[in-house]
Amino acid sequence: MPRDANFDLDQSILEVSRGRLPLHARERLQEVAGPQRQLFTSDLSVSEFLLVQDAGCKPIAQVMGCSIYHIGKIPDYKGATGVIDTISDGHRQARALAISRLAQEAELVAADAVVGVRLDERLITTGARGKGGDDGDEIIEFTVIGTAVSASWLRRANRKAVLTDLSGQDVWTLYQEGFQPTGLLFDFCRYHVWHVLKGWSSSVIDAAGDAVDQARIIVTQNVQQQARQLGAEFVVGNDLKIRAKEVPCGFEGCELNDLDVDVSWFATGIARLPGGPQKRPHDIPPLILGMNRLGRAKADDLLDGDDDSREVEKRAEEMEKAAGGEGGGE
Repeated sequence: MPRDANFDLDQSILEVSRGRLPLHARERLQEVAGPQRQLFTSDLSVSEFLLVQDAGCKPIAQVMGCSIYHIGKIPDYKGATGVIDTISDGHRQARALAISRLAQEAELVAADAVVGVRLDERLITTGARGKGGDDGDEIIEFTVIGTAVSASWLRRANRKAVLTDLSGQDVWTLYQEGFQPTGLLFDFCRYHVWHVLKGWSSSVIDAAGDAVDQARIIVTQNVQQQARQLGAEFVVGNDLKIRAKEVPCGFEGCELNDLDVDVSWFATGIARLPGGPQKRPHDIPPLILGMNRLGRAKADDLLDGDDDSREVEKRAEEMEKAAGGEGGGE
């Protein structure tokens, strides 16, 4: 339901189709980060909230981006081994759209950076799976959420907000040591292996290992290229996922299966700040040991706790019985 009679639903849909924000999202950001705002929302923990402020970052608002993407049907690939470009590119574009909308929300609230970015992905519908594995024709959803902050000490390329999946604690640590995040890095590759098992004897499945290596190399090269474009010196916070699954061959009567390998990578590029560390590192508190015994506590210790009265009472009873037994024997 539109909020008022002046809401233009068709225009909002058009904005989304062009990769921009829906009109209601703009209204929401004006409310939470405009001149009349009274508080901010974020997904920061208490520790993150305090540390990002100590690192010279002022939280502004929670921002997000979402993309629901339809992957079209792919060409017949029975008998072929290699990258399935339609699915690989579809995942890349879906991620890029979601992150782009996150960046647009950050720009609307005049943020210098977005920290603690989290990526959630979901498969909404699957393809017909008639030719083996995914035929495409699936619908996927990517959502990214983070906290927009102002940070005057950040160097920003083209005046765009710096996006990072690093936590508030990580950003604080980088700040103390004279580093800054330069942006998000991500890639995806689906690699298909035809007839991954050539026979029924026990042996190493070389084709499967080669597929993982090839997909990983492709993703690594793309992430490194993105890092160079963002001026990153190092890549940190790497979230590398590798999934492999057997899929039907697709030839009628064929008992051999194919293999699909998915490799996804999500990380942050970092670079040195000019002039070195911005602040002198805080003193590290001394190591404090409790009075508990070292090592794993036994179950009895956990039940009895620190109360030794039961043990003392038990021993007294045993000594009394032993004394009584000795007196009865004389």
